[in-house]
Amino acid sequence: MAGDMKGQSDCDLDIISMQCDNEARYRKQITITRPIFTEETFQEGYRISTSNSSATAKLRRSCTSNLSSLSGHGLCLAVLKFFPIIGWLKEYNWRKDIIGDVISGLTTAVMRIPQEMAYALLATVPAVYGLYSAFFPVILYAVLGTSKHISIGTWAVVSIMIGNAIDAVIDVELSNINNGTSEMAEMTSGISAEDNTMLRVQIATSLCLLVGIIQTLMGVLRLGFVTNYLSEPLVRGFTTGAAVHVFTSQFPKLLGIKTTRRTGVITLVYTYIELFTKLKQTNPCAVIMSVLALMMLILIAEMNDLQAHKSWCRREGRKGKKLPIPSELFVVICATLASFLGRFESRYNLSVVGDIPTGVPVPTVPSLRGSMSLFGSAFAMAIVGFAISISMAQLFAKKHEYEVEANQELIAYGSCHIFGSFFRCFPHATSMSRTAVQEGSGGKTQLAGVISALVVVVILLRLGPLFSQLPQCILGAIIVVALRGILRQIKDLPLLWKVNNVDFAIWLLTFLCVCLLGVDLGLLCGVGIALVTIVLRTQIPNSSIIGAIPNTDIYRDVARVPDAREIPGIKIFCFSSSLCFINADNFKNSLFQKVGINPQKRLIAKHKGDLNKKLEYSHCDEEPRNNVHQVQTIIIDCCMFNYIDTVGVKTLQTLITDYDKVDIRVVLANCKETVRQSLLKSATLNKKEAIGLDRMYLTLHDAVADHMPSQKDDNFKHVGVKIQNEISYETGV
Repeated sequence: MAGDMKGQSDCDLDIISMQCDNEARYRKQITITRPIFTEETFQEGYRISTSNSSATAKLRRSCTSNLSSLSGHGLCLAVLKFFPIIGWLKEYNWRKDIIGDVISGLTTAVMRIPQEMAYALLATVPAVYGLYSAFFPVILYAVLGTSKHISIGTWAVVSIMIGNAIDAVIDVELSNINNGTSEMAEMTSGISAEDNTMLRVQIATSLCLLVGIIQTLMGVLRLGFVTNYLSEPLVRGFTTGAAVHVFTSQFPKLLGIKTTRRTGVITLVYTYIELFTKLKQTNPCAVIMSVLALMMLILIAEMNDLQAHKSWCRREGRKGKKLPIPSELFVVICATLASFLGRFESRYNLSVVGDIPTGVPVPTVPSLRGSMSLFGSAFAMAIVGFAISISMAQLFAKKHEYEVEANQELIAYGSCHIFGSFFRCFPHATSMSRTAVQEGSGGKTQLAGVISALVVVVILLRLGPLFSQLPQCILGAIIVVALRGILRQIKDLPLLWKVNNVDFAIWLLTFLCVCLLGVDLGLLCGVGIALVTIVLRTQIPNSSIIGAIPNTDIYRDVARVPDAREIPGIKIFCFSSSLCFINADNFKNSLFQKVGINPQKRLIAKHKGDLNKKLEYSHCDEEPRNNVHQVQTIIIDCCMFNYIDTVGVKTLQTLITDYDKVDIRVVLANCKETVRQSLLKSATLNKKEAIGLDRMYLTLHDAVADHMPSQKDDNFKHVGVKIQNEISYETGV
């Protein structure tokens, strides 16, 4: 029996093996017969569109399109585009979606109230201004925004940037009072604690207005693409470093210690030194409340994360969604009651939030005095806030299958900032944690954000004073726990190290710069580091010699693909970057090295009457190849050339001229339209050395077929090309 089974198994294996052999033997094949094309002969036989793609023509077409939009139909479309609320309200399913939006709005409001107050203190302004920032911008974004799910409001990273900017301005102004150069001397000289608070509010409001102006101008000028220059590793490294600053700034509140706020370089080091020196001043009541709050917040947060993960793993179609536990509000209520009943402020000297005025602020025109010193910080906040907000908006838009428009989002964020600055709001962005809660609890549209903002109004009108005894250490604990998601981004490093070392370096160096140099300067350094890596990769790209795969029209790097063979008499050179002034010299040297022939040195040797191979190859790192003297044609594969500037054109012209002098023809293949146009226009620079269409081939195979020597030699049989004024080849096994 066992023998029969073994025989049957062997038979099955033989059948499978025969099937695989047959599939390999009868694999689909391609047979092509066509003429050999240069760009010149191709354009003679086929019509090429002559549409003008210059910058002037594009500007003219854009102006024409904008003028046509002034018609009645165009104006209607423009209004719908500028006010997206009209579109989604018209299609809103009140019976199906209203319940989800109401539940989501209430859930988000429960989380929003304590976070807004905490982030206001992080921005060094009273807690009530965080509530203002949770109402006015949210209402306007629902009208102008294109995202249905993001939660606009205060955010930890932007708040720490605001606090640093305010401290820096006040320090500079106070230092300039004595010599009379301060723009705000009359406001900063001899100010009380209350006046200092109002000054901070005024500076924060000015920042909000500046951020709004910058973002609105960017939207009008269609600069929504600017954030493309902030790569994901850069943004994640920056936000993680900023989160370390936020985390450190909350330690004094958690321990009940009063420390000096610092700005500038190595502030983290100085802050931790001061913390350790003042550990004896720790407030036991603050420590106990902080520990209890942290334990409860972390426990409930982990439970919410686990619940969200289970919900995500379930199939869609289930009825309802489990709501997250409102840990922040629960902790705030318990801590406020304990502080009020136990009189912690008077008995244990515990810092509390203080008076929260009721009512909505009267609109006032924000001051722009001293705005020049705030412009750099405002620009950084505008870019960072938009980068985070648009990335979150695009993430949830992809998930729910709709689109967000980056330029309209810029206009929406800018308008929210400008509008909010009249009501004493400070700069804001999208909160990642609140956005996840708003979407996860069933939110369908920005109506959920409006409902959460209305809950904040109720707090402002009636319930604000109830939070006056809320300990500040509790708000510090809320901020620390809210940073969990950002701090977890440090897990990116092992994956980036395996995938891309350059991205790993950008992430790590940006993180270190932010931690050591400060948030604003660290962001600038991170952008500089990212740009340097791009320049280096452009300046020193990979280059290679290309060979033909036998009996095919496929060409691959001979150093990487052993089956690829060089074609005798022909060298195919590939340069993995566009050709411009940055890498033109590297392109020339790489070509000399890979091909093995320096025409200038060969000419010198000819003039001396002694063709010395050592002299010929003294420029190259590689040893001379045995067939160097047989090289008759050099083909430059231009498939990686997205553009070529005047320096690149001159480099090609010089190479072609020099190689012509030593009887080696240089031709180009796979030239893109932009490259062809640049090369043809180069005739105006030097007509004698102009590169014409006769030197440009459609494909590598065309160039190889047109320059291949006699095929009687067995060395050419593997190429798979027959020359009879046409290309005819078969590919297969």
